[in-house]
Amino acid sequence: MQTLSDRHAIVGEIGPGHLRFAVADIDELVIDHYVNFKTSDFDSIEVALDAYFKSLPGQPGKISLAVAGDVVNNQARISHLPWTFSARELQNAFAVPIVRLMRDIDAVSSCVPTLPPHELVKLTGPSPQSGPKGIVLLDRDLEAAMAAPNQHGWTILRGRVGEMSFGADSADELLLVQEMRHGIGRIALKRVLTSTGLTALYDALRLRSGLDAPSWSAFDIARAALSAEPDPIAHDALRHFANWLARFAGDLAAAYGAEGGIYLSGSLAIELREILRSEAFVESFSAAGGPDGFTRNVPVYLVTATNLALRGAALAIS
Repeated sequence: MQTLSDRHAIVGEIGPGHLRFAVADIDELVIDHYVNFKTSDFDSIEVALDAYFKSLPGQPGKISLAVAGDVVNNQARISHLPWTFSARELQNAFAVPIVRLMRDIDAVSSCVPTLPPHELVKLTGPSPQSGPKGIVLLDRDLEAAMAAPNQHGWTILRGRVGEMSFGADSADELLLVQEMRHGIGRIALKRVLTSTGLTALYDALRLRSGLDAPSWSAFDIARAALSAEPDPIAHDALRHFANWLARFAGDLAAAYGAEGGIYLSGSLAIELREILRSEAFVESFSAAGGPDGFTRNVPVYLVTATNLALRGAALAIS
């Protein structure tokens, strides 16, 4: 098998539920040969990559993977899965000289400052200024980063926002959080502002109403809430969730001084686009800035692009 050209690389988005691969032109950042696998269909990343490589016209010379989990010293660990692998292991397994591993939030954040207008939906706020941009990745996990402008482009700084504590804002919210917690101790944002958090919230609201929990996914709940004949409990769950997300986004804007805007990305954010465009979301975000009203001068965008992690992986190896 011939080797793909130096301007091409295999890029991937590795998550607990999906494995997305493509061939990227790392000069033009054009994606081709795209596939979307279920993680559960494979025993390891090596088996999944081998299956993808067999569909290609040539052997890759470069691999760049964005991982939903941790990457430390070129060793990756996937969240919610027992999978671990290293860049060196992939180099040896496939005789590929260059392998790059990164967290998915790093890949996504590197693309956000360059997004064209047609891949953004403004939710609230004025035109962005030239300051830092706050990026939120909303899916099974909650991640965030700041893109700060520098002389040569952008510096990406990210932390562990999912480990921050969630604070109830009313007696009713406190009761809901206690029902979602199922135990003693604090509740972290990663258990609230994620797809699993939305499911737990919906279940808590149903149980409060004397109903059984139906084992719905977050996407089932969103579709039921926004259907022609909406499920009132699902709609209530989305209202709470949007309010909490708006408060978090407002706090993030204040913490980062994000005059360049807050950018909500990820499959869950896209699924919730209608509730995020609501007046309730806008009001909660504006109120999060406190009496000085900082957040009223910060725009919030929904990122509609679904392949940012792949494009960021290509950018990282270009």
